[in-house]
Amino acid sequence: MGHATHTAPGEEKFDLGRFRLLQLAFATGAGIGLLGILITLLVSVFIADPQRVFRHFAHSYLFAYMVGFTIVSGSLFWVLLHHAVDAAWSVVVRRILEHMALLSVVLLFLFLPLAWFIWVQPLFFDWSLLEWWTLKKYEDLIYDWKAGFLEHWFFSIRVVLYFATLIGLAYVLRHYSMKQDKVGDEDIKFGVVNQHTNLIMRKIAYPGIVFFALALTFAAIDWLMALNHHWFSTMWGVYIFAGCAQSSMALLIIVSNCLRNAGYLNEVFTVEHNHIMGKLLFAFTVFWAYVSFSQYMLIYYANIPEETIFYSVRNFGSWNYYSVCLVIFHFILPFLALLTQPAKWDQRRLMIIAGFILLMHILDIYWVVLPHFDFREAHHDVSHMHGFAPHFFDIFSLFVIVGVLGFFFMKFLTKGALFPHKDPRLFESVTLTN
Repeated sequence: MGHATHTAPGEEKFDLGRFRLLQLAFATGAGIGLLGILITLLVSVFIADPQRVFRHFAHSYLFAYMVGFTIVSGSLFWVLLHHAVDAAWSVVVRRILEHMALLSVVLLFLFLPLAWFIWVQPLFFDWSLLEWWTLKKYEDLIYDWKAGFLEHWFFSIRVVLYFATLIGLAYVLRHYSMKQDKVGDEDIKFGVVNQHTNLIMRKIAYPGIVFFALALTFAAIDWLMALNHHWFSTMWGVYIFAGCAQSSMALLIIVSNCLRNAGYLNEVFTVEHNHIMGKLLFAFTVFWAYVSFSQYMLIYYANIPEETIFYSVRNFGSWNYYSVCLVIFHFILPFLALLTQPAKWDQRRLMIIAGFILLMHILDIYWVVLPHFDFREAHHDVSHMHGFAPHFFDIFSLFVIVGVLGFFFMKFLTKGALFPHKDPRLFESVTLTN
């Protein structure tokens, strides 16, 4: 690692005043979403079963929340990976990822409606977002087998640990990164004397990746797989991780290029960065497909009822067409679109592909969550499911999550420089060639 510090011209700071309308649009979107949810709830309870309405909203909000959670978690993964492998190319875009990862603090507060539907709702009505939550011993044999893991107090402790891990890692790494802007490559004490800032962050990243992997895997199990406590898959954590890495890289491509087009990062962000990010987006598009197919193939081959139920639900009626479309539009089209080198060099083309992949990730999370609601309301009888039926709750919940996260992300961008301008590897990033 070189020791000369490169100070980029401008060392830009994000001027929020130029983008007040965009921030206002995010805030307005969140407000419209919240108002839409309230109006839909008030109207729906008079024309349908109130408890079914609230159950639908709970699943719709979980879908929207997990869209935000996966993207934010994926951003933290890229920050951890950057430090763990001491990457040079990503120095220019690292600050953007750090701000995105710190949105886990906002996600903690956005989790409160889900906390209500998991912990509080059963106190008043005999249902919870997690169906197993209200089960008693000997009511369900499979639940009895998993009861030790599904203990309410143990589940609650795990949720606290997930947020503590994600927020702790995101905050500490962003803190030292921004501190580096002020002191450059000088020594900072963090339990060890005379260590460079990059070395400190690298030492945090090594164990951090392990804790991140555990937190993401078990959060995916507790909040998504456990919607149907009968079902299990040993590849579920990897499946969700693939979506995290892919979607966060897609969003990074969009945000970094938008900043470049707005006049920021002019002298540091180049076509070479787009080329590398495009290759990583392509790699995780293939990885997502590989994990998805592997999970499906192994479950199909084993033909165990507790495993096949996941795909039986999603291959019934109109959900089957949805599943087929997901294969085509989440893998085949992006794969072909990103296959050539010019696709990764052309900024406009790359941004369109990244936006399309981000949309497919949203539809993928929808495919994970909402069929379970349909199955649950059909009393676990596939033949009585209604199939794919979008609802206002789905759109309005997504408005709330995207609006709130977008608002705070723009606020975070104003904190410090847009890139770590005193990182010793900045010069290598600026002069990158592949």
